[in-house]
Amino acid sequence: MKTVLLFSLSLFLNSCSCKKSTVDNQAGTMTKTTTLLSDCPTDGKCTIEIFPNKSMNIQTDGTGAMYNQLVDSKETSVIVYQYNRDVPEGLQDGNYREEIIFEIKNSDSNLVISGNDLQQSKMLFGRFCFCRGQTGYYKVTDGNLNLTQKDKSITFNLSFTVNEVPQIIKTIQASIQ
Repeated sequence: MKTVLLFSLSLFLNSCSCKKSTVDNQAGTMTKTTTLLSDCPTDGKCTIEIFPNKSMNIQTDGTGAMYNQLVDSKETSVIVYQYNRDVPEGLQDGNYREEIIFEIKNSDSNLVISGNDLQQSKMLFGRFCFCRGQTGYYKVTDGNLNLTQKDKSITFNLSFTVNEVPQIIKTIQASIQ
């Protein structure tokens, strides 16, 4: 009896198998080289990324807070710069991130805008931390953007300030190829 039960159990366990699947992440990816020419604070990491053929769809939630969704667009691309502060080990709620996100027209070879005109690029500053009442996205309406697009290369210089919340990053110089 024990032999039959043991045989049945081993047959049952051997017949079960997990379905394996693989995903090819290489298909359709675009490699870009980014060079950050401005200083990044020494206590964190700065990254810059471009989303070709995307547009920013800025929404407001029920509490009045802004958020952004990227949608497909053949006419524009979106540039995202992030500063992520290193979190000391063992510290909860120590995350701190600043983000600048803006949209550019793919056809623009030279773009120089400042002040309220920065909203032509839908520029947003994001601050994300455990800082009650001082997190979320804010429109950037004070600063200067000088951007050049040439031969699939983008170079820009941005200086800005946001009056609603404290900020660490105020100047960004970068090249994307």
